[in-house]
Amino acid sequence: MDKQYLKKRHNVWWVRMRIPSDAKEIIGKNEFCRNLHTTDIYEANIKKHKEIASMLEEIEQAKRNYEGMKDKLSKEVQISKYAEYLQQSTVSEGDRYDYYGEKDYSDDHSIVLGNLLEGKLDKLFGSKEADAILHSDDPQWEGQEPNSLAKKNFIEAHKLTDQSYSPLLLVSKKFLAEEYKSLKNSSYRRKQTHIENFIEWTGNRDITKINKKIVGDYVTSIIQNNNPASATISNTVSNVGSFFRWAVERGYIEYNPFSNVKLTKRNKGSQNRKPWSDENILTFLKSELIGGNEFIATCVSLYSGMRLDEICNIQKTVINDNCFKVLEGKTKASQRKIPIHPVLKPLVERFLDSKEEVYLIKGIKGGGYDNKRSWNFQKKLGRLRKKIGIPEGVVFHTLRNTFATRMENLGIPRNHISQIMGHEDSNMALDLYSAGLAIEPLVKSMKKLTYGKDVDSFIKNTLIEKSTFL
Repeated sequence: MDKQYLKKRHNVWWVRMRIPSDAKEIIGKNEFCRNLHTTDIYEANIKKHKEIASMLEEIEQAKRNYEGMKDKLSKEVQISKYAEYLQQSTVSEGDRYDYYGEKDYSDDHSIVLGNLLEGKLDKLFGSKEADAILHSDDPQWEGQEPNSLAKKNFIEAHKLTDQSYSPLLLVSKKFLAEEYKSLKNSSYRRKQTHIENFIEWTGNRDITKINKKIVGDYVTSIIQNNNPASATISNTVSNVGSFFRWAVERGYIEYNPFSNVKLTKRNKGSQNRKPWSDENILTFLKSELIGGNEFIATCVSLYSGMRLDEICNIQKTVINDNCFKVLEGKTKASQRKIPIHPVLKPLVERFLDSKEEVYLIKGIKGGGYDNKRSWNFQKKLGRLRKKIGIPEGVVFHTLRNTFATRMENLGIPRNHISQIMGHEDSNMALDLYSAGLAIEPLVKSMKKLTYGKDVDSFIKNTLIEKSTFL
């Protein structure tokens, strides 16, 4: 059993990872150790991937920070960082000294911060360059000309000493720090990217200066430059809008300029997803380009209604009592047992009898922010569909549509279909109070599923040939 990165404490599994030396100094400890909140080794092996991806990302960021420290931050960056620190700090009486080193008795906090920043400028650049940056705009100035980049950077940094000034970048850091604790890594990175793109486009303005006109122009620029699908635009607006909604709740702004943004529905042909016909299924599965993994994953989806990521995580340990067990998902309903269809039983039996294989879909590498096993495999399936000539819109995920449609046309009760596929039932009372159907009626329903003699017999006769288990 795979126990890599796992450690048991008081009968509960934890995920543990050593922190390399070039990241240790930044992170401040020797290893990560996080509770997976399960006593089940099989469930721990599935849950650990999300935590590992998060740890690896923290390590990579720490390495980048460490490299920056080794190379020494530029003076301009140090000034900006110090300004950010001052903006978020409370300056004690003992720290109140002005640019000339004199005790500062000012009651205006912004003036105190401004004086501290000017003191930092003098320390980094020296008195002559600091004087030039601070005073060269004076008509009576007769000294040297300042470095233009340093002067521009100091002007921007000085704005941060004004407690009423709230640049988007600084405020967004606080928002994202909160979001990081509650979102999946992939969702967090997507939201972070959308917000950073918006800030770059606006020029990091004060958050109070963002209005609906700016938001509308930004949405228009996305459409004109990238020609995205409607769902992509909607996700972008939702992610950036959540930042401004949070800013309203925290008192930075009085209204959310992203609220009620009207998005025109745009019809992109490739986005119209379609179920698979019998012809599509046989054309795809009979192609010489299709290997064992592709064949098996497609067949399992056809006869179980499972998502690709769920299929890629099928291990021997989650197969028992002639059922696949799904341990994780977006909702509580996603965690379920799925009866194994008779067409798939010979494949599953051979897999269980194999000596070395741990995963049904073997030899694939994870990828993406969450290191999902399906990440790269899904892309490969997409490339194969195009090469084989499967129509646009007929994608792996619509095998679930095909499964649901077949089951419904065979008269299978909708609550059976919902439970097998991991969907919430439309009956509120059942959603709230039912523990779910017993497995026996689901087994009977699953046995009724057929794609017709041609498809069923071809898959049954070819499935074992395509498997390469030892």
